[in-house]
Amino acid sequence: MDRNLKKINLFKLFYQLMVFAILGYMGLRLWFDKLYTPDFEAYCPFGGLQATGSLITRGSLSCSMTSIQIMMGMMLLAGAVLFSKLFCGYICPLGTISEWIGKLGSRFKIKVRVSELADSTLRSLKYILLFITFYFTLTSSELFCKKFDPYYAAASGFSSDVVMIYAVIAITVLIIGSFFFRFFWCRYLCPFGALTNIFKFAWWFAGIVSLFLLLSLFGVRIPFIYPLLTIISIGYILEILLINKVKPYFVQITRNTETCTHCNLCSRRCPQEIDVANMVKVSHIDCNLCGDCLYVCPEKDTLQINRKNMNWLPASVLALLIILGLILGSFFEFATIDVKWGTKEEISNAGIFSKEGLKNIKCFGSSTAFANQMRNADGIYGVSTYVGSHSVKILYDKSVYTDTTIQKLLFVPEKRTLADLDPGIDSVYVYSLTVDHFFDPLDASFLQYLLQQKTKACGYQSDFACPVIIRIYFPYGNLTDTESLADIIESESLTYKVEDSFFKVKLNYKVVTISEKPEVISKQDYMK
Repeated sequence: MDRNLKKINLFKLFYQLMVFAILGYMGLRLWFDKLYTPDFEAYCPFGGLQATGSLITRGSLSCSMTSIQIMMGMMLLAGAVLFSKLFCGYICPLGTISEWIGKLGSRFKIKVRVSELADSTLRSLKYILLFITFYFTLTSSELFCKKFDPYYAAASGFSSDVVMIYAVIAITVLIIGSFFFRFFWCRYLCPFGALTNIFKFAWWFAGIVSLFLLLSLFGVRIPFIYPLLTIISIGYILEILLINKVKPYFVQITRNTETCTHCNLCSRRCPQEIDVANMVKVSHIDCNLCGDCLYVCPEKDTLQINRKNMNWLPASVLALLIILGLILGSFFEFATIDVKWGTKEEISNAGIFSKEGLKNIKCFGSSTAFANQMRNADGIYGVSTYVGSHSVKILYDKSVYTDTTIQKLLFVPEKRTLADLDPGIDSVYVYSLTVDHFFDPLDASFLQYLLQQKTKACGYQSDFACPVIIRIYFPYGNLTDTESLADIIESESLTYKVEDSFFKVKLNYKVVTISEKPEVISKQDYMK
């Protein structure tokens, strides 16, 4: 192998390029495919951890977070406890951008050295931002980090969740700061960096959480703001006091003092400017086990991981954690909201109705709106929603409702005009169908778009039944045959336009029955 190639950390480079390749694909596809809707936060570990905090303190998940994001966050925090900040060193696009811009700044020799006092002071900013982010997320169940996160702002094209001024300032600081200071954003402003640093002192975090839970078991109710503030404050203090000696630390880069020639190549190569050449164990708070120093060292068996040649370990562990997070997240689903307003006796005797495929259950806000709707119905005692599967569970009084009457309660019948009748038309054809998997309130709109695009229907109406009854009206002389109409209703997907945006949705309608011949009614009866 080429000597220069041996000095390159190919494991880290592979992860970094792969992340940007995926983001590039999503961006390009969005540019050329107007129907594509990328989810730039689908596997965000920080969002998952905020959602976990919201689940613990409020009993609800933030935004559209699911068990996938939660488990990804848990796995990467486990990595921070047992290994190091692997996400920061290998995957985070902001970390990669900071590193690459920093190298450019070093090439132009415009790096600025920060005094120890200034460094300690600036490090407090990310803890302040961490507190603000978690506080507003836990009080609203909406991800506050979306308002300023440079990655989310750029990737989403400054979506409606982004506060423009916050995001512009954050992006400016990220780019300009990286030119003059090594990892300015990561070291001083990144709330996820502060959180992973706290988990490097896992013993402290576990102690505070255990005390909080113990007091709760004894009936002492403490507002979440106090343990949150305590954990974050002590985390900052520990970072400053133990910045060069983080313990316990199970996996570290080690230096063999007997074979080391003190060439200082490792210290100069370290992206975080850690003085590796003068450490026996690299236990600095900023070390994310990226491994760059391992590859630049010219002396065999001098820089190793736990005194063993395991350069492959960090990248392999990271891959394992990601895979494990995805697998565990697919096995179960946390409720986005789980609210009960009935008495203990009512709830213990309640029936449970479950329904999947409700397209309007897509986030915390829509789940809350659904629950508020159900509160107004007598005999309904509680609601759980699951945005991952777009499903609900409803607790109901079995003496008042059955599964069928619950479905009727949820169903909203519709009558929609699709096109105006010509003045010369005096009769209308009516097809009667029963359609399965047609239930969600959005289905009424999807059917409207479908009929307008592919038929000359002038109107339709839906009525509750199991399956749902659909009546489709055609102007006299513009009849569609039965087989073709059934095929249209059973279309696998629908593409429609709202203002200047295109949307594509999957459909799963199944025509159970359809009248062999249409009924003919007068124009007057149709208008009624």
